[in-house]
Amino acid sequence: MLNPLIATSGLLLLFAAPASSPEPLEWDVAADLLQQQRITIHVPRVTIRSTTIIMRSTRPAAVVEKKADDCVKMESLAGFSVNRFDSVDLVLKDGSMLRAKLGNDCPALGFYQGFYVKANKDKKMCAKRDSIRSRSGRLCAVQSFTSLVLAR
Repeated sequence: MLNPLIATSGLLLLFAAPASSPEPLEWDVAADLLQQQRITIHVPRVTIRSTTIIMRSTRPAAVVEKKADDCVKMESLAGFSVNRFDSVDLVLKDGSMLRAKLGNDCPALGFYQGFYVKANKDKKMCAKRDSIRSRSGRLCAVQSFTSLVLAR
């Protein structure tokens, strides 16, 4: 037997008038409704997975620090590693490496799990302007960038 409640609600939906299309907003009204967005970029740590075959090789070549630009594009960041107590080594998508020097009161060990960078309008991370935040919440300013080049 048909439930009268279901039959009644079905008939109401069948005979319901279609909704009118919404009026388009004028530009001055739409300008008042603009929203601001905050973007935070998470940079993952470069790791060796347990499924990766680890082969012994010769000792890795030494690197030399060279002068670098004060800013790096955020879209070029691929990963990072923590090799020193006072800096974080950034791996770029083109294979090059940058060293981000942190302040004296900010040990790099807190960044081994990853870090966050707040994006700016120019989509760059700049020394003496931007900070990186560890996953545990510590905020450290980037003092300078140096390029890491293989020693001869």
